[in-house]
Amino acid sequence: MLSVYEKVNALDKRALEKFNLSEDILMENAAMALERAVLQNASLGAKVIILCGSGDNGGDGYALARRLAGRFKTLVFEMKPAKSPMCQLQQERAKKVGVAIKTWEEKNEDLECDVLIDCVVGSNFKGELEPFLNFESLSQKARFKIACDIPSGIDSKGRVDKRAFKAHMTISMGAIKSCLLSDRAKDYIGELKVGHLGVFNQIYEIPTDTFLLEKSDLKLPLRDKKNAHKGDYGHAHILLGKHSGAGLLSALSALNFGSGVVSVQALECEITSNNKPLELVFCENFPNPLSAFALGMGLEGFPKDFNKWLELAPCVLDAGVFYHKEVLQALEKEVVLTPHPKEFLSLLKLVGINISMLELLDNKLEIARDFSQKYPKVVLLLKGANTLIAHQGQVFINILGSVALAKAGSGDVLAGLILSLLSQNYTPLDAAINASLAHAMASLEFKNNYALTPLDLIEKIKRL
Repeated sequence: MLSVYEKVNALDKRALEKFNLSEDILMENAAMALERAVLQNASLGAKVIILCGSGDNGGDGYALARRLAGRFKTLVFEMKPAKSPMCQLQQERAKKVGVAIKTWEEKNEDLECDVLIDCVVGSNFKGELEPFLNFESLSQKARFKIACDIPSGIDSKGRVDKRAFKAHMTISMGAIKSCLLSDRAKDYIGELKVGHLGVFNQIYEIPTDTFLLEKSDLKLPLRDKKNAHKGDYGHAHILLGKHSGAGLLSALSALNFGSGVVSVQALECEITSNNKPLELVFCENFPNPLSAFALGMGLEGFPKDFNKWLELAPCVLDAGVFYHKEVLQALEKEVVLTPHPKEFLSLLKLVGINISMLELLDNKLEIARDFSQKYPKVVLLLKGANTLIAHQGQVFINILGSVALAKAGSGDVLAGLILSLLSQNYTPLDAAINASLAHAMASLEFKNNYALTPLDLIEKIKRL
């Protein structure tokens, strides 16, 4: 997993003071990271246009132009006059090697090019872009688009101006910024890479409490003993709500992710011989022994014995439970909560926090972190375009999922995966992280992004 920071000013300052690096060295390495991206995505001699602003983000662009000069048809547009000392210095250097630099007023051609690079605003964006910075129209004829550090038009909270630069690749300089991982920014970032500034990332970085999950972090269930039986892999139990299909999907998901036994119990529905999957055990009461249980999928009412059940085993709580005040009993227990934003708003209201959906979407990371600190036994998995997993103040972000998961039943499959890992003695945090990764990676295996069904998803999970 990769470290994530809201801002990297402190990291840059540390690099300057502790390692005796200079702003010039950091900027040269930033330009080198951009240069590598150009070389990987365009042939020598291709047309490269660089849009430069007035600050150090613009300085990165001028330094890049100097490095590309002579190998590519390089053109710089000065979107704003150079102001920062480093931007002025790099602009002068670019001029001395013959880079063609035009002011935006001198523009007499469209921006058709092989590579278009955004070095205009970066991390300094606040409010709204000026009218002439309409990147949606500016970049229409660019084959490949690269953003330096942060696409122009995305602020430090991950809020996006409607005219923001939409990149195929974003190179975050030094380390990953949290604003690049917001749900709203997802359509603007493209492939996310880190541009190293002359110091290996583990030396450049300082401790953080926010992390980006990678495919390599996935730890699938391991059956390394030959002398084993079903009891060695846990008994997962699911309580079926009124809409029983949701719970049955969770049960099938759990069974296919390694649980030794999966049982279901009807709370608000009737199970007939016609709709009983043969692989599942059907119970009228809680089984003994029990490894973990799940509640909420397809649920409308709330069970009167919930508080007693919380004493039996770790559990996953999903969907319907977040609309009932009785769920508050679980916040002092070892549970995994899996709400989507609307359900999480309901839960927040139950604990006395009244905010709007807009406030939640603008501050998801901070709100999830604060919630996890207030309820340290709980693991919160907050769904969205990017999934946040928060526990005791740490937040793990999963950006790997496909839009194919935006379909009823996907969350029920995820709940079953988490339940399965809980039943196999994963900690609640590890269960949430690894289930989320498996869920996301399975979705990427599907051929298109619209036809994936929950049963398809389970089939892909079986093949991880």
